[in-house]
Amino acid sequence: MTRSGLVLSAVLLLCSVLTAAPAQALDGHGGSNYAFYQIDHDPGGCDREPYGVVNSYDKAPATIGAQLRQMYAAGQRRLRIPLFHQHGPDSGTVMNSTGGHLSAKNRKNLADLLAAVKATGYQEIELGFFPIGAADPHGWTQWNETQYQENRSIVEDVRSVVRAAGLPYQLDLLNEGMPMSGQATLRDYAKRLWQDYTAAHGKADTVGFSMTVWIADRARQIPDVYGGDVPNVFDVHLYGDDWNGDEYKQFVDAHDELAGQGYHQGWIIGEAYYDDAAAADGIARAIRDTGQVVFYLTQWQLSRADGCADKTVDVAPPVSYAHYLADGF
Repeated sequence: MTRSGLVLSAVLLLCSVLTAAPAQALDGHGGSNYAFYQIDHDPGGCDREPYGVVNSYDKAPATIGAQLRQMYAAGQRRLRIPLFHQHGPDSGTVMNSTGGHLSAKNRKNLADLLAAVKATGYQEIELGFFPIGAADPHGWTQWNETQYQENRSIVEDVRSVVRAAGLPYQLDLLNEGMPMSGQATLRDYAKRLWQDYTAAHGKADTVGFSMTVWIADRARQIPDVYGGDVPNVFDVHLYGDDWNGDEYKQFVDAHDELAGQGYHQGWIIGEAYYDDAAAADGIARAIRDTGQVVFYLTQWQLSRADGCADKTVDVAPPVSYAHYLADGF
């Protein structure tokens, strides 16, 4: 081969690598899911509903900006931003998606939040779709075509805002949307949305559907959901518990199931307990023992101690990332 031919081959190889590999492979620093900027810890329980960072951004831009800078100073470089929506009124966190579009205010709030994230210096985001109530196919007992079309339109609406922000990004098309073996309607939803989305946009900017525990069973549904067109990267959520084992066991079980099916994609760990030493140690050991590529980790705003006793969110803002940094994340 001539020298020019060798150069051309090298360029083509580099281009193929950069196309196939997500941007997060360039730097392993992760960060947090950033959904709430405040939680009111009251005697009767915890209230975080008025404080969603997207829906209520216009109420607290200075506070949110300061928190983004605190998190960045603590070593965080990537964020996962949950987008809560429903077929119903705004709540302060959950946005009205009736008709398949966010309001002009909420579109601006999302754009302004992403501009603040970019200005702070974050390298990448993942945005996850969190439909609530009737919009959430996890609770469907039968197919709802009207609601499916509304959700599909929201994905398009939000994607246009995210793309305009100029940040490297990935979309989780439905948070924890990879079904279990008995969730036939959820499987149908994920399969349909994957086909529709990739037909329009390909798969370069999406992790598909994140997988939570029990991950090994969900991994067995991959052929039914994705067919032969599997995402370039998987998003897995790890929460140690009495039923599924600790984070180390969950990780290894998931790796063994995926590898056994011939899936060797790198992972994003999209959720784990907040600044948790045991989770960080278990996940780091599992990476070493399996050789699984993990691009980065974003902690959820929930401590293992669960200070609100409802297994949702008990930390705001999620500033500390020290235990994960200490274990190489």
